[in-house]
Amino acid sequence: MLETRNEIETFYYNLKNKPVKRLTFKLKLLRYFTNIRRKHSNNSSERITAILYTIRKKVVGEGCYGECVFRQQLNHVLSCEKQYLNLYSLLSDTKSKETLMRILKYRVTGDYKILHEDSDFTFNQYLDKTIIDMPKSDVFVDCGAFIGDTVERYITRFPIFSKIYLYEPESDNYAQAHNYLSKWEATLYHKIVFRNVGVGKKKDTLKFKANGAGSSISLDGSTDVVVVSLDEDIKEPVSFIKMDIEGFELDAIEGAKNHIINEKPILAICVYHKIDDLWEIPEYILKLNPSYKLYLRQYTEGDGNNDWETVIYAK
Repeated sequence: MLETRNEIETFYYNLKNKPVKRLTFKLKLLRYFTNIRRKHSNNSSERITAILYTIRKKVVGEGCYGECVFRQQLNHVLSCEKQYLNLYSLLSDTKSKETLMRILKYRVTGDYKILHEDSDFTFNQYLDKTIIDMPKSDVFVDCGAFIGDTVERYITRFPIFSKIYLYEPESDNYAQAHNYLSKWEATLYHKIVFRNVGVGKKKDTLKFKANGAGSSISLDGSTDVVVVSLDEDIKEPVSFIKMDIEGFELDAIEGAKNHIINEKPILAICVYHKIDDLWEIPEYILKLNPSYKLYLRQYTEGDGNNDWETVIYAK
């Protein structure tokens, strides 16, 4: 195991102290750890993971990154190399590929600085000007609207719209969105459809955990919430769908598959709530409609000491 330790320590030293050209780096990181695992197949993956974590603490520090989370993410990177290689090949621009590499390097180091070294600020989130260019008379769908902040930014950016559908299942958030937009967007308020429900693959009643911005559908939730599918709930064509629904995105995309197949709306979907979302959601979008092009962006929330706000765009 000493040889393994030396190899990994050298790798982390180079990663931390020597500049790496992002385009040439590509998926070298994934291949390196996969080769370590294969080379030392007689040793348990748990032992190798323990060494990796110990060295990571020496190189990048403990921070607020727990050992169990690190082990989970590192093992996931090792086991899903094929999926990440495929995702890399599907991304449509250099910035997306660089963003994916930062995410993967973060997942094997736990260093938030790597993740956010080229992140966009959150006021651009879901509305990247290099990607989003809406026509007039568009229909915007906000799934997980929180207090209406994204709708407000959307109206500011695209004031000539046809209709907005706002979905927010948490009652306090919904009330704040209603109150805020009725005051500040009074002249356009009649064009906003407010829906105090969640979004999923079919109409249902599910358990819900109310937690402000992090409210989510959860088996251990204390209240019930009605969930609808976009295909059932919206009968007109839509232009743009945004989703930030705390890990329920894949179900909601399935519930919007007719819109996605037939109308090809622009999509802006959060892919950070579940570890597999990063590749499963893009793959499913292309399965529904292969004509989409994919763009991956990372945004910075608060002080940046978190791994939130990763968004896949499809257009």
